[in-house]
Amino acid sequence: EVVEIIDEELEKLNFLESHSSEFNVTRNYLDWLTLLPWGVSSEENLDIKHVSKIMDEDHYGMEDIKKRILEFIAVSQLKGSTQGKILCFYGPPGVGKTSIARSIARALNREYYRFSVGGMTDVAEIKGHRRTYVGAMPGKLIQCLKK
Repeated sequence: EVVEIIDEELEKLNFLESHSSEFNVTRNYLDWLTLLPWGVSSEENLDIKHVSKIMDEDHYGMEDIKKRILEFIAVSQLKGSTQGKILCFYGPPGVGKTSIARSIARALNREYYRFSVGGMTDVAEIKGHRRTYVGAMPGKLIQCLKK
């Protein structure tokens, strides 16, 4: 599917004038598409004992949240993957939301990316702008994937 999109955009690029704004928009889009790590993934570790060990090493106390995370991992283990699952942490600053997320990533052998949404006033900063906007860039989520 991605290859088809890239082919379509390359075909469009061939017909555009190199000095036109649409040429630059299409080229920027193609640059981002080709920089993303398509098909690259890490091997998930859904071993409950390993996850429990990592959580205990990284966090003293917090038994309720650690228990809930282990339940989440156990269900994922039964299903064979955590793909498509979302955990949402909320609370005041300084209670451990970020460090728990970092520990979960480490325990599952997943990359961890963090960006703050505090002070963001436009959802486009997260999702990205439409390609038709001048100077449009992908959102924070895609920028993190590129790293």
